[in-house]
Amino acid sequence: MPIGIDPVTGYVIATAVSSFIGASSADDAAERAIEIGTANAEDLRTISVANADEVVKVAGLNADAILATASLNADSTLKIAETNSLAFLTSARENIDLAATENVEVLRRHVLQENALSGSIRAAAGASGVRIGAGSPLEVLIDAVEQGYGERQYMANYAKKRIQMMGNESIRRASITMMDAEERAKVLMETASMQAMITREEGASSARIMLNDAEANARSMERGGAAYASSLRAGGTATLINGLMSAGNAYLQYGSPSAASPTASSSIYGTSTFGTGGTAMSATTPYTTTSGFGVG
Repeated sequence: MPIGIDPVTGYVIATAVSSFIGASSADDAAERAIEIGTANAEDLRTISVANADEVVKVAGLNADAILATASLNADSTLKIAETNSLAFLTSARENIDLAATENVEVLRRHVLQENALSGSIRAAAGASGVRIGAGSPLEVLIDAVEQGYGERQYMANYAKKRIQMMGNESIRRASITMMDAEERAKVLMETASMQAMITREEGASSARIMLNDAEANARSMERGGAAYASSLRAGGTATLINGLMSAGNAYLQYGSPSAASPTASSSIYGTSTFGTGGTAMSATTPYTTTSGFGVG
């Protein structure tokens, strides 16, 4: 111990310095706790933002995939319907051409039959010696020709209406096929649009929930660091106050001139003996403090 400083003063100084050092260390630890809590919170926020962006990105990709798939299905539906419609129209056109050819042939044969019938009438009348140019034989011939003409008109009108019916039916079937395909394609796209919207909203909702949870955890980390820092500061302050109070009490009790008694040595250093020249001195033996040691 340095010359001129008595044990009580040294104890007071050491206790005070130790208290200040402990309080300073506690304050440094508190600052470090706040820094760590803040850094952890920022890391959590950064990671959560990145994760939320990925969630939104994946949701957007899924939504785009839904729309793209629906678009492909709708295009495929329309193409198939278009192919079927063209098949109906092509088949109807071929059937109409066949029916027209058949009708021409039927009419041609009917004319031949009419001519044959007229010839038979003329031959029969001529063989009987009756003149065909006047009277009943002519009327019979004219009536036969008129009947044949009427039959051909009926056959021609029937064939015309049949051809028109075939054409109209093919057009209706083609139109219904395309209409059905367009409606199904429309339903596909609307359904896909709703699914894509729901997918994006789910992704955005998940991202918001993730960010909210991360923000709550980050604030909890910050509050935890601040609370721990407050606890450390409070402990350091308590240590400082206790140390200063102990030092002050020791100084007031043993360091003042009126209290410089053997009791101070007994209280601070226990019952050990002091002295020079081999003279033993108990804790209750009076002494003077000239160099920090008792003199017998």
